[in-house]
Amino acid sequence: MTTLALPLTAIHLNHANSFETGILLACGRMPYLLLGLFVGLLVDNVSHRLLLMAANMVIALVLSTIPLAVFWNGHVSMFHLYTAATLVGAAMVITDITFLSWVPAIVPHTLWVKAQSRLELGQSAAMIVGLPLAGWLIATFSAPTAIVANIVALMLMTALLPYVTTGSQPGTSMAPHATPQAPRATSSGTLRRILTGAIEGAQFLLHTPPLRAATFATATLIFFYSAYSALFILYLSGSLQLTPEKIGIVTSFAAVGSVTGALLSGIAARWLGLGRVLVTAIIISAGGALLCPLLQGEITVGLSQSIMWFGMQIYNVHQVPIRYTLSPAAIHGRINASIRTLVWGLAPLGAVLGGACGTFLGIRLSLLFAAILMALAAIWIVLSPLWKVRTPQLSQKPG
Repeated sequence: MTTLALPLTAIHLNHANSFETGILLACGRMPYLLLGLFVGLLVDNVSHRLLLMAANMVIALVLSTIPLAVFWNGHVSMFHLYTAATLVGAAMVITDITFLSWVPAIVPHTLWVKAQSRLELGQSAAMIVGLPLAGWLIATFSAPTAIVANIVALMLMTALLPYVTTGSQPGTSMAPHATPQAPRATSSGTLRRILTGAIEGAQFLLHTPPLRAATFATATLIFFYSAYSALFILYLSGSLQLTPEKIGIVTSFAAVGSVTGALLSGIAARWLGLGRVLVTAIIISAGGALLCPLLQGEITVGLSQSIMWFGMQIYNVHQVPIRYTLSPAAIHGRINASIRTLVWGLAPLGAVLGGACGTFLGIRLSLLFAAILMALAAIWIVLSPLWKVRTPQLSQKPG
């Protein structure tokens, strides 16, 4: 819900322009660059459940300041929104990396792709309900009201976390032949050891060609997608003059594509093989994104979102298990952190670039360029060992 509510709060209450919405998106992604590596070290040494619960509480607390500010003052400043987006982004770094590191600790390695598909399917189902609901709440009441609903959902999720069962703790083996737990870098209390532990995942990432290619492809895709996203809501509300309710409806078509992508991801990989399914998914995503600014209209926006997220979902279902397969369990959190730091650390630059291009080139033309450039991500896969993989997933285990 906040995905729509935060930028629409800026647009409706503060008349934010394309550059300001780009900065707002960048604020939410910048913490990945600043904190990602250190959070990975934290995730490898602290209870995953505790981290998720604490981070969710922080997100809920920070988000609550926005509707409170509107209630007391009748408005909320852009500085307040920037600050809230940054703090929420910092907590999201923890939840994101922790969740990705927790999944392989719970699910047997033979079911990783299937589990990832079901997770993406669940997220898509939530989007089908959440986005139209957010649009309705914003149109009927206000954007801050949608934020309140998101806070309630966060609190409910936090309350359910203690009931998640797992037979593994941080540092235990998640896959056959995983490397032993490394000594905790924090025990010495020295900055040098902390830094060494934090960059261990980055070193493994850079020296593992399939993982490196998948990460660089994802980083390229997300960089230009962030440029696209910085302008997308402004394009719908400004250029197409869509109401918040209609924005919620047309963007919810993304979930339809996501559900379809998750359901067909296994069939696609068995037919094409891992390398080709990754490249095909990237090209489909870029083509879907291109459709929105190319052919204007509400139906086109919905179709565009559905096609784009169909490709995105297939890509995610198959690129995430690559790290599960190749990463030693002892440093899995740090590897996830390195990937997230690179992928989402560059995203703020993409968002700012998108906002700046929207200001100088126009929103529609900038969306066209961003969509086309998303397809460049496929080059990393084609030039890597992944392109030659004809099986649905990698069979190599960390050794």
